[in-house]
Amino acid sequence: MEYVYILFLLAEVIFAYFYITKGCLLTKMLASVPFVTAGVYLTLFCEPSHTVYAWLVVAGLGFSFLGDWVLKYDLFGMKGLPGIASFALAHILYISAFAVRIPLTLKDLWLILPWAVMIVLEIIAKYRMKIDLGAAAPAVLIYAMIIDAMVLLGVRAAALSINGGSSVLRAVILIFGVIMFIISDAGVCLMMFGGRTDIKLGRKTYKLDPINIVMYNGGQMLISASVLL
Repeated sequence: MEYVYILFLLAEVIFAYFYITKGCLLTKMLASVPFVTAGVYLTLFCEPSHTVYAWLVVAGLGFSFLGDWVLKYDLFGMKGLPGIASFALAHILYISAFAVRIPLTLKDLWLILPWAVMIVLEIIAKYRMKIDLGAAAPAVLIYAMIIDAMVLLGVRAAALSINGGSSVLRAVILIFGVIMFIISDAGVCLMMFGGRTDIKLGRKTYKLDPINIVMYNGGQMLISASVLL
């Protein structure tokens, strides 16, 4: 299994490189193929102990693939609305997977607090960085609420699934996956609505697009590996 997954990972690196250097939609779609096929392969041939969880993750990967394609389109005057909707569905599927893997209880209500803090911080960042969401503001806010919940529940599911041995590594993989995903979305927001092409960190300036593709596709590859969580 490890060797086949490494092949998917290698394909991801190659296609991501072509996207970074060529920058066309075709190479972007090709860069998304490995994480979807990796999820399907692991689910079909590696006998995950939680099959429903695995297929929900695969469905989320599929809607993410679709989102890559339709993100460039507008709907009802809202920039990128089809893509935002597709990614929102992907995150809802991820949330469902995490809830299936480790069922939620009343004790988990405390997660509302960090969830609310994340939303407030994102709203503050929007105004401080002068990001103009335009007509898409309501859709982006709803999307932010969904992805914030996905990250928190992903970290929760990973932490609570640890029972020693390899489960620690699998939990770390999922945690890094969901965090990398939200970082990539922050980059997309800056590019789509903030008109940014680069970001300054310390004394150095970095191009956003390469950072975004590494965070997004890398995060999705890690999420695909979580089907064995």
